[in-house]
Amino acid sequence: MSVSASVVIGPENAHCRYWAKVVRAGTALPVPSKVFRADDLPGPYLRIGDEELFPGDVLFEGEEVHPVRSHGWGYFAYVAGISGRPIQLEYDSSVKARLKELGLDKRLLAGSGQLAGLVRVAHALRAGMCPYTSELQHELGAVALDLVLPGAQPAHRERL
Repeated sequence: MSVSASVVIGPENAHCRYWAKVVRAGTALPVPSKVFRADDLPGPYLRIGDEELFPGDVLFEGEEVHPVRSHGWGYFAYVAGISGRPIQLEYDSSVKARLKELGLDKRLLAGSGQLAGLVRVAHALRAGMCPYTSELQHELGAVALDLVLPGAQPAHRERL
């Protein structure tokens, strides 16, 4: 059974600049150390409206934090959960530490910033590694594509 999740593409604040891109399951993700902005992600920019995420797809969004005086950008990523609902991916230093414990390829650990971190998590999920709680592991099972970089063999892989 194919699982998909419906998402609405659009900013939280209509006065802020915004972008969204879906990296489809068959499209390779960039190495996180090469991701600094939206143009570094493959695929076209999406129009405001409804979109569908399928297993292995990752929706990336960026939204300006404040419309009058720039306070930077917020970045978000979503995948289709096994239940058919979109799951927002989280990233911080504890998630990166967990990915190191799980044996994520060292080439994917380099790269700073929130957007690079979300790309790192997407790589891990596609490779069958889940840095999140056991409650989310089953829900995120639809993302695993068993993909790793050529020649990369993780030291330890935790299956979903």
